[in-house]
Amino acid sequence: MKKYNSINELSLVIEKDLSLYNGFNKEIMNLLELLETINPCEQEYELINNNIIISYILKINLFNFKNILPLRVKVQIIGLPISISEKGYWGEVDSIVKAVEKRKGLKILLNGESEFKNGGRTLSTFIFENKYSSFNGYLNALRSPYRRRINKALKHRSNIGIRKFSSKDFNKNHYKLYLSIMGRTTNPLETLPLKFFVDYEAELYEFIDIETKDVIGFIQLKEINDKLCFLFGGFKKEDNFKYDIYYNILLKIIEIGIEKQIKFIEFGQTAEECKLKIGCMEVPKYMYVHHSNPLLNRIIQKLVPLFSYKPYNIVHHVFKQN
Repeated sequence: MKKYNSINELSLVIEKDLSLYNGFNKEIMNLLELLETINPCEQEYELINNNIIISYILKINLFNFKNILPLRVKVQIIGLPISISEKGYWGEVDSIVKAVEKRKGLKILLNGESEFKNGGRTLSTFIFENKYSSFNGYLNALRSPYRRRINKALKHRSNIGIRKFSSKDFNKNHYKLYLSIMGRTTNPLETLPLKFFVDYEAELYEFIDIETKDVIGFIQLKEINDKLCFLFGGFKKEDNFKYDIYYNILLKIIEIGIEKQIKFIEFGQTAEECKLKIGCMEVPKYMYVHHSNPLLNRIIQKLVPLFSYKPYNIVHHVFKQN
């Protein structure tokens, strides 16, 4: 077992044969290197045989998914220090869990792809499977109630300009839109600085009011592990009523994914209803909580179901073939 305080130290050891680590790749390493600079939070990288564990320190509300009195505690998170649905471990899951259990204090392993014994649910992610050669083909595949809602949103396109722009042109106006989203989210982990959007190599699109030329929204997209991932975006709540901006953001991402002929688009872990109504499928994500104190650990694991995420329970038959 070896621990490293920087991703560069770890990369020198594993870079010769990344195929051993099943999904851990240079794209993730580049992201982690940037996060060490713009979001320092005591990142640590552990290598055990062919298992990789990424962790960081954060104060969180243990009852994040419950509308009760917040309980903020310092926790070691096993995950990436950024609010995306990617997990923070690679390798043999049982060995990773045993290694995490040996650590002192309270630990939370996030975004697991399968259930953990005595574990719980964290936020699901939402995936769109692209089966279409054109955006019109996608629209025609929708059942009429869902197509009608989407066409209602698309009518606002006549008042909106959408353009791709360079990360170097990301400015305070864009960032205020991101902060507006973060101020409304009910399950925040961390808020990224403006520098992340400037320095991270990703695709950015902005939504502009054609008349006023004001920026009313933006999206940040990145191809990770053969998926197009919706990382972050921003818009003001009041503009959602005026422009139907959130639906237009989601639909633009689908349009971009179809143009690129990418098989899967990952839309992230919030706004379940909207994402399911445009044709996404829910993919469960799991968590495991452990404390090194045996008594506290027994109590915490009994309570895990109380502060686990409760999945969206309405089935939407969006497409005609369903």
